[in-house]
Amino acid sequence: NGDVAESGAGKFGGEVVGKTTKTDSEIDYWCQRWVEINPDYNFIKDNCQKCAYEFMIWLTDNNYKCDHRVDAGNIDTENREFWAVDGFAAAKDGNAIATFGLGQGHASVGPANIKAKVGQFSAQAVAGPGFGAFADATVVEAGISAGNVAGIHVGLNANTGAGVRNGNVEAHLLGFGGKIGADGIEINTPIGGVNACSVM
Repeated sequence: NGDVAESGAGKFGGEVVGKTTKTDSEIDYWCQRWVEINPDYNFIKDNCQKCAYEFMIWLTDNNYKCDHRVDAGNIDTENREFWAVDGFAAAKDGNAIATFGLGQGHASVGPANIKAKVGQFSAQAVAGPGFGAFADATVVEAGISAGNVAGIHVGLNANTGAGVRNGNVEAHLLGFGGKIGADGIEINTPIGGVNACSVM
């Protein structure tokens, strides 16, 4: 129990991915059902990231912010509508964030993961663990990744901010910049970027 795993995950701060109204009993039932439906572990398909991603989708009623590459080949997005105006505001343990979006989607085939988003905006202030201030503004983006090995995305953004958040050290100015940490190494421009070597 605690904020940091024995592996060191969470050392540079966790993240707020959304809000929930689910009760403890509902969460316990979901976890039991997930294990029943996915009884056998598979390194590239039915793995811990599949469980975590599907749990996040269910827990937040499909209203979430998660920009990490995912190493799972058959994530069930529970028929999330791509065009869904949503957003949330939350603050916990020194991490405050407000988001708004017009649409986002995710699909996976084998080790390949495809993500797309339109009109995604957020403001975030982090004051420990981690630190910094960030304003993310994405007009449109489409990306594809090969598990947690490498990925590429194209689109239009003006992301700006600097600090340590979500396990990464990062700095961006009007879309130019990069980050290094739990998500590996990423280099970005206002029209796209590349990333590799995630340890998520």
